[in-house]
Amino acid sequence: MKRRTLFTSAAAIAVLAGAAITTSATDVLSSSAQPEPEPALVVAAGDTAAVRRGDLSSEREFRATVSFGDSWTITTAATGTITQQNPVGTTVDFGESLVRVDDKPLFLARGAMPMFRELSKVDTSARDANGKRPKLLTGPDVSQLQRFLLEGGFHAGERLEVDGTFGAVTEVAVEAWQESVGLAVTGRVDNAQLVFASEPVRIAAESRVGAAFDSIVVTSADPAVLIDTSNRDRAALPIGGEVMVALPEGTPLSGTVSSQEQTTASDGTTVWRTTVAVDGELPGSAGVATVNVTDVVASDVLFVPVGALLALAEGGFAVEVPSGATTTLVKVDVGEVLEGQAEIAGDVSEGDEVVIAT
Repeated sequence: MKRRTLFTSAAAIAVLAGAAITTSATDVLSSSAQPEPEPALVVAAGDTAAVRRGDLSSEREFRATVSFGDSWTITTAATGTITQQNPVGTTVDFGESLVRVDDKPLFLARGAMPMFRELSKVDTSARDANGKRPKLLTGPDVSQLQRFLLEGGFHAGERLEVDGTFGAVTEVAVEAWQESVGLAVTGRVDNAQLVFASEPVRIAAESRVGAAFDSIVVTSADPAVLIDTSNRDRAALPIGGEVMVALPEGTPLSGTVSSQEQTTASDGTTVWRTTVAVDGELPGSAGVATVNVTDVVASDVLFVPVGALLALAEGGFAVEVPSGATTTLVKVDVGEVLEGQAEIAGDVSEGDEVVIAT
């Protein structure tokens, strides 16, 4: 039996079962008197239920919100007047313009490392072993720039490679890109022209055209399902766990818990925020959602209603199996107990009938 650790006391099951064993029935199961269970008392049996095989699971429901998540600010070296701005809600993909300042576009590129320095052929901050000649600029940010150029089709006659070194070939590719988008052809790139981000972004705040440019406020481009819970309840939403997301309209969507982090709610309390990645199209306008979680505590086990368990005087439990006009007490081990069902193991099989105590 596959089992998640869950302690179930004998007393608790006895109360749930609402049954006690008689002296004569106890003798039937006494190891000193009878090693094997034998037909016990003739009883006026109550209802019976079949021993079933399957998963013991419970359903939980969480209220969630459909949101683009927290916003953040992209700062750049661009200065001047905003001449074109994307409306709030616009998704900006890699290779597209975030804003135009003094009629010069600022582009978004794929990359985990922010643009923290000017990228050019010569690294003026470094010298060779003799301390005289500048070296070629190298680093992971150069590799990001090279990938951006290749994805845009600027490959300098098939010579450009992602090698992390800003050489003459990279410079040629940069100049070709700058010319194509209307930037000054310098062969050098800084974050007044290009910013790196790990994902496409959504414009979250719109500045007025004609205002002085300062920064760009963005969110994730894709809406996500967010659940705020207490520390205790977050255990029902383990990372990688599968859930179902019900929206106000439309077909429920399957999803997977992708992350959890501790954060502060709007009322100032500390909560655990769980993010669910959804399989399928998630409308950003949905606002609210319900997340349903199936919590499997025992997988592929035999189980019976708790009312079928009889507490034995010498300890342990039995089930009462009808046999013609009589019944046989069969001792069982009890595992998980959930929502009126108890996991059992012993000399019983799937489909066997057991008596429900009256």
